[in-house]
Amino acid sequence: MPYKLWFGVFEDELKLAEKFEDSFVNAVNEKPIPFNVAELGIKVLGREYYRTLRRVAIGVAEKRIREELSSDERYIISLVKALESVEEIINVLKEKEEDLEANAIGEKFLEAIENMKELRDEIEREIDVVMAKIAPNLYEVAGAKLGAKLIEKFGGIKKLAFASSNKIQIIGAERSLYKAIARMKRGKDAKIPKHGIIFLHGFVRNLPKKKRGKMARFLASKISIAAKIDYFRGELDEGLFESVKRRFEELRREK
Repeated sequence: MPYKLWFGVFEDELKLAEKFEDSFVNAVNEKPIPFNVAELGIKVLGREYYRTLRRVAIGVAEKRIREELSSDERYIISLVKALESVEEIINVLKEKEEDLEANAIGEKFLEAIENMKELRDEIEREIDVVMAKIAPNLYEVAGAKLGAKLIEKFGGIKKLAFASSNKIQIIGAERSLYKAIARMKRGKDAKIPKHGIIFLHGFVRNLPKKKRGKMARFLASKISIAAKIDYFRGELDEGLFESVKRRFEELRREK
């Protein structure tokens, strides 16, 4: 005989309902009902009973977190693509700006550029908010914009977390990498790219060219760690950013 409890359905003796997880998720109690089977006068092995309840509760919680995270990741990816489209439009409009300034539609044209810039800023603010929520460590180490672009490039935080630091370092420069490899196979000299979109990070971009490779390699390793922490734990590790900052200062002072 099944018994309805606050968390779902409990069947006879020591057996929990086969679809207990569904019962747990969908449990709706309109009035006070027993907290556990002991209140019904049923004898059970408490350890087994509560172990099962705990396992299911944790499993349901993790599932909901993953679903929410997945939804936010899709949103971030959409925001990045929208941002890239807006930035492309702004660049195209700027190229035509001088030609149209003297024209009768010059004022409207300039207004259109400003509107697109405002939209870009709004998207960037939204990326900042969402990234701080779903990937606090990646947000701290890479920054909101670069972190979001990395999530978009890899297709999610999980894939980024399991990617090698070498892959993170050169993502976005695949075309240059393949060309370099092709040239080397033909016995020609070629330069292997030292960084891809990771160059957007100020700690890489603001160093002399000869030091950027070292910084990009170090940063990529920390981004990999940050993504893993965000995926598995989600707790902020402030030491990560500090280590990246220290490495930047060391390379900046290095002669």
